[in-house]
Amino acid sequence: MRLKPSIILGRRDDRPEISPRALSQSTSFWIIVFYIIFYAAAYRYCSHAYSHDPTSFFFDSSKGYQRLYSLKRERQADAFINAANQSTTPPSPQPSPSICLGIATIARTEEQYIPRTIGSLLEGLTNDQRSTIDLAVFFAQTDPSQHPAYSQPWLKSVANKILQYDVSDDTMKRLQVLEENRQFWNKSMFDYEYLLKHCLDTRSDWVMIVEDDVIAKEGWYTQAMDALGEIQMRMKGREWLYLRLFYTEKLFGWNSEEWPQYLGWSVLAFVLTTTTLIISRSYSRRLRKHLSNLAIGIACCCCLPSTILLYFMAGRVSMQPPPSGLQRMEKFGCCSQGLIFPRQIVPRAIDTVKHATNQRYYVDMTLERWANSEELHRFALVPPLLQHVGSKSSKGSTFDEGANSIWNFEFENYS
Repeated sequence: MRLKPSIILGRRDDRPEISPRALSQSTSFWIIVFYIIFYAAAYRYCSHAYSHDPTSFFFDSSKGYQRLYSLKRERQADAFINAANQSTTPPSPQPSPSICLGIATIARTEEQYIPRTIGSLLEGLTNDQRSTIDLAVFFAQTDPSQHPAYSQPWLKSVANKILQYDVSDDTMKRLQVLEENRQFWNKSMFDYEYLLKHCLDTRSDWVMIVEDDVIAKEGWYTQAMDALGEIQMRMKGREWLYLRLFYTEKLFGWNSEEWPQYLGWSVLAFVLTTTTLIISRSYSRRLRKHLSNLAIGIACCCCLPSTILLYFMAGRVSMQPPPSGLQRMEKFGCCSQGLIFPRQIVPRAIDTVKHATNQRYYVDMTLERWANSEELHRFALVPPLLQHVGSKSSKGSTFDEGANSIWNFEFENYS
């Protein structure tokens, strides 16, 4: 009885040999050799090129958190504040400002960041630009005299308004209790609401709330105003919430919420690669000679998955960087270091923050929850215009580690 020949996909070695000569003539062997060389070179390249990416396996904190541009801006801010210390002329009152720039500040136990924050925001502004800003510095503690900057000469030379709590006795007692009990969530909500209300009263077109431990990019004013104008044209009268001036890329990694998308693209890459190799072999006599089933299996089941893994290890910010310029940022935008609100949305923002005063949420979390429920658009400039430099949290030493990690890595690449 004759046996029917079996159908074999690809070339078969009837008598496989494991001799050096046979290995040197094996396509599978050379695929492995060349891939190992490629992978070693690619791994070495990634370890160097992506060491600044916080979403990367190769992230090196000693390089990623290295301060470059922010140090330059700090020196410029220091020079501005030193000059302001020699001046006795207060800024001119702004009867109809375009921007109310509000900064709430609380004394840190060690370093105070507020001088450099204000210095970097005002340094480099033209007289016309400065005349459109109403700068309000709010000392958000029940005894403002305990803040080292409260009595500094430069403050009166740069601030249009110096604010402190102007509240009833009962409210002041409640604030004192919040301070004593270190209830930072509740008090930060009250302070944000207080500053928003003040800026709303100025009747400015824009309300910009900035934390007291940031450094601003040179030329931030022009870029921010251009972005606001572009948003207005895009939205065509529809409501939107804010323009974000700071975010951290740490939240831009391969988020678990999107794993079906990652899996889908990986499976598609496997299917396309396998199909391409099989079809190519079918139409090419030369490939049929060298491309055995084993070779295809090594390429698709070993080399391809390893390459995909290296792609994910390289980090999402490096592999899929957000486009530069004005972008929608409805997800993973953190934190509240700098936001610009259109005047029209501020009353509703005040109500939202006020109703969350007794909840254990931070301001940015409260605003994001509200924006998601109302489907309000949020925008950001990429790269951002502010850098967070506060390594000492206003909430106390137990929060310092978290404060240190709030960082934008792309900001330091400005020149």
